[in-house]
Amino acid sequence: MKSDSLDSSTNKCLRQFSDGRSCRMSRKKGHPTLCIFHAREEQQLLESEKLAAEFASLSGKLNTITDINHVLGKVFTALAEKRISHQAAATFGYLGQLLLQSIPGVKSEVNAAVQHPGAYDAMLRHTIPFFSRFQKR
Repeated sequence: MKSDSLDSSTNKCLRQFSDGRSCRMSRKKGHPTLCIFHAREEQQLLESEKLAAEFASLSGKLNTITDINHVLGKVFTALAEKRISHQAAATFGYLGQLLLQSIPGVKSEVNAAVQHPGAYDAMLRHTIPFFSRFQKR
């Protein structure tokens, strides 16, 4: 009888809450430590970190239309693969639209700030390694 109670306690989820309580659900089949709910939570966290790395733009910033287009393409792919929700994709799409609409204003602001018509383009050449090859000498 002791072996039955020992086996049932070793098959419990090992997730501990902040108040010291432990989850009492059975472990998910195939997962070494967590129940189905906590394993899903863990998977979502790992997936969100992976997606964040994938959604990085070409330059590491969102200064250009190409950067924004690249990231939106990644969002499109993640939605098609059902790795993100429709709501998250719509939010990313809306933010991308706002970023695209703001680029002309940023460009004129940078150019005006330094009173040089090509200042924005020069900033991009220094920011994005690929464009530095085309820098005027």
